[in-house]
Amino acid sequence: MFEFSFHPVLAFGFASPWLLAGLLAAGIPILIHLLHKRKFIETDWAAMKFLLLATKKYSRRVRFEQLLVLLVRCLILLLLAIAFSRPYWSVQGAFFESAAPVHRILVIDTSFSMRWNGEEQSIFEEARELARSQVSASNPGDAFQLIQISNSSPQALISRPSRQQAYVLEEIARMQPTAEYGNVGQALQTALEFLGQAQELAQKEVIVISDFQAQSWAPLQTDQESARVRSLMEAISKKSTLTLKDIGLAEEANLAVIDFSSKSVFATLNQPVRLGVTLHNFGLLNQEDVNLQLFVDDQLVNQKLVKLPANADTQTEFTHQFTRVGDHRLEVRLAEDQLPLDNRRWIIMPVKKEINVLLVNGRQSGESMGRATDYLELALSPSLKEQPWQGMMKPHVISEGELANTELSLYDAVVICDVALFTENERDLLKGYVQRGGGLIISLGEQVNAENYNQTLFQPDAGLLPLKLLNRRGDAQKHTTLFEFDPLKYQHPIIEIFKGNPDAGLETTHLYEYFQAEILPDPNTRLILNYDTNDPAIVESSLGRGKVILITTSLDRRWGTWSIWPSFPPMMNELVLYVSTGKWEKREALVGQPLEIMALENQLTLSPRMIAPDQEEFPLQSVLDTNTETRTITFNQTFQSGIYELDWGKTSSEKTFYAVNVSPRESDLKHIGPQVIPPQYFRSQSSTPTLSNELSADRNTHAGLSENLLFTVLALIVVELLLLWRFSVGALSFLAVMFLCFLSLFFQR
Repeated sequence: MFEFSFHPVLAFGFASPWLLAGLLAAGIPILIHLLHKRKFIETDWAAMKFLLLATKKYSRRVRFEQLLVLLVRCLILLLLAIAFSRPYWSVQGAFFESAAPVHRILVIDTSFSMRWNGEEQSIFEEARELARSQVSASNPGDAFQLIQISNSSPQALISRPSRQQAYVLEEIARMQPTAEYGNVGQALQTALEFLGQAQELAQKEVIVISDFQAQSWAPLQTDQESARVRSLMEAISKKSTLTLKDIGLAEEANLAVIDFSSKSVFATLNQPVRLGVTLHNFGLLNQEDVNLQLFVDDQLVNQKLVKLPANADTQTEFTHQFTRVGDHRLEVRLAEDQLPLDNRRWIIMPVKKEINVLLVNGRQSGESMGRATDYLELALSPSLKEQPWQGMMKPHVISEGELANTELSLYDAVVICDVALFTENERDLLKGYVQRGGGLIISLGEQVNAENYNQTLFQPDAGLLPLKLLNRRGDAQKHTTLFEFDPLKYQHPIIEIFKGNPDAGLETTHLYEYFQAEILPDPNTRLILNYDTNDPAIVESSLGRGKVILITTSLDRRWGTWSIWPSFPPMMNELVLYVSTGKWEKREALVGQPLEIMALENQLTLSPRMIAPDQEEFPLQSVLDTNTETRTITFNQTFQSGIYELDWGKTSSEKTFYAVNVSPRESDLKHIGPQVIPPQYFRSQSSTPTLSNELSADRNTHAGLSENLLFTVLALIVVELLLLWRFSVGALSFLAVMFLCFLSLFFQR
């Protein structure tokens, strides 16, 4: 164990200095004496001379006695005022010794790295025992506040100074390690603010008990965060005694699952899904044949042995096919070690039977394959009369006049093909559909009225896409100019499947005509494909929860050969899959991050509740999102890792699952380095003292003077009575009291 302490020097002080105003009360006896002083009227008469001679000696004695009584009364009030202000000086072991009350702030690390299990107990149990001993060894009158180093969980556990030792011990006993990473800067900032409380206690101490894990004490390893932690410690040490108690590990090894994901937002029945897993060995030794398991709905479905090289990532994957529609809970589980919390990770995989796609046809034709949607429909569902299509894409074709009366929420994606005009009502219908998570693809053609599109669909503020259509380029009738696609280095995930596959024909597609377009500045807009003329070919933009894609050419044979080219079917399927993901909200979060839930129209009258992994239930309420005009639910109580179950209060089929995982930043048990706390601040203990000896060595004893002064006041009250009864006895008593008071002060050390 290492320890750093900074002790400010304070030889003498007052715990309650404002009570020194009571010193003014010492003037009360003097004021009373002056007000009641007798006034004489001098009258000469014969016997006066003899009386003056007789009382001259006696009057001097009476005056002395009165002044001594006045002095005693003034001393009583003076010493009472000083005693109530609780003066002290720093000494150890003194006559009438009494420790000055201390305002002590305990800062205990509860981040999940503190869950590391030793041979007998976890590091957190050791920290809690150390904190409990600090409180038990305190003196009466000491005030405590309690802070935990967490992130999203409340950090201030005792926000007001408490002098009730039993209450503080109960709060420490209730503390549990969290599943969060430690926000050290936030905890130290809270401690610095707490030092402004309990101003009547001049002696202040901040005790930090932590494993000093590097990722918590230097978040993201940035100079700015390190400087902030250091400056906060310096600010605290200027106002208090700062003690850092290090119970960390010496580079212990740890295995962790740091990522579990799939490129597929949802799966379809009997279609294989690839699940990627990233493991990390935070250790100096290679690990051979470590068992990794895959669970689906709590059932073990696959496992493998993996090799984990020292201090490196390892990528692996599972493949699984789903045979049931609905939400599935997926978990990867690594062989447990001494920090088991990061050996498990979860994701949620929704499984659909099919993807419903609405195709809006803008050009009717009696010819075979003459409609604007015919080639797209064939690419999505290549059915034959002898063998009906069994794939996941289920297209449904309507005419442009049917759009306004169609329930769009029944479809995962909507594709507009060569529709001439749009009304504002149709625009608002499509916009609301996209904002709620729908996917929209707009393809152009010879029917399109560019001016109408610019006025209705592509307005900067109220439109679907921040874009402006310009003139047509090329001539599809004469084929005078040939255009090809520029894949822009295959950076977009939609066209990533074509990378390294020249036979797919993406770059050799022949196009003869398209609309030029000007993309307006917008952070949510990006290019998918360009033409070789550097004009945009396919543009993507986000709107609310959904996506909009514009294809500036047609999806039939009128403006090119793309619809019969090998790249067309896979490209159309990828585009539809990509825009369909908006309706499937994100189902994963890290511990402490909120879950955002969109309520459907038929769910607004229900009473949903969230069930945490420990089966605790939380009632939920939806609120109106003014940006998307939808009802959303925000759940913030994600303090545990595992599966959260959203029950809509209707039937089991209404349940929705969410996965919450720990942040991998706490998995690295590497100890803090000199970039935050210089080595000279740490003092190594050559031997391991007992906890009680350690506590007594850490704390200065501050001998208070209040008790001495109160004893003196009590004695002076008796002296006053003795003076009024018999002056000689009272005078001797006064001298004795003053002598004893002097001795008690002199022999303090």
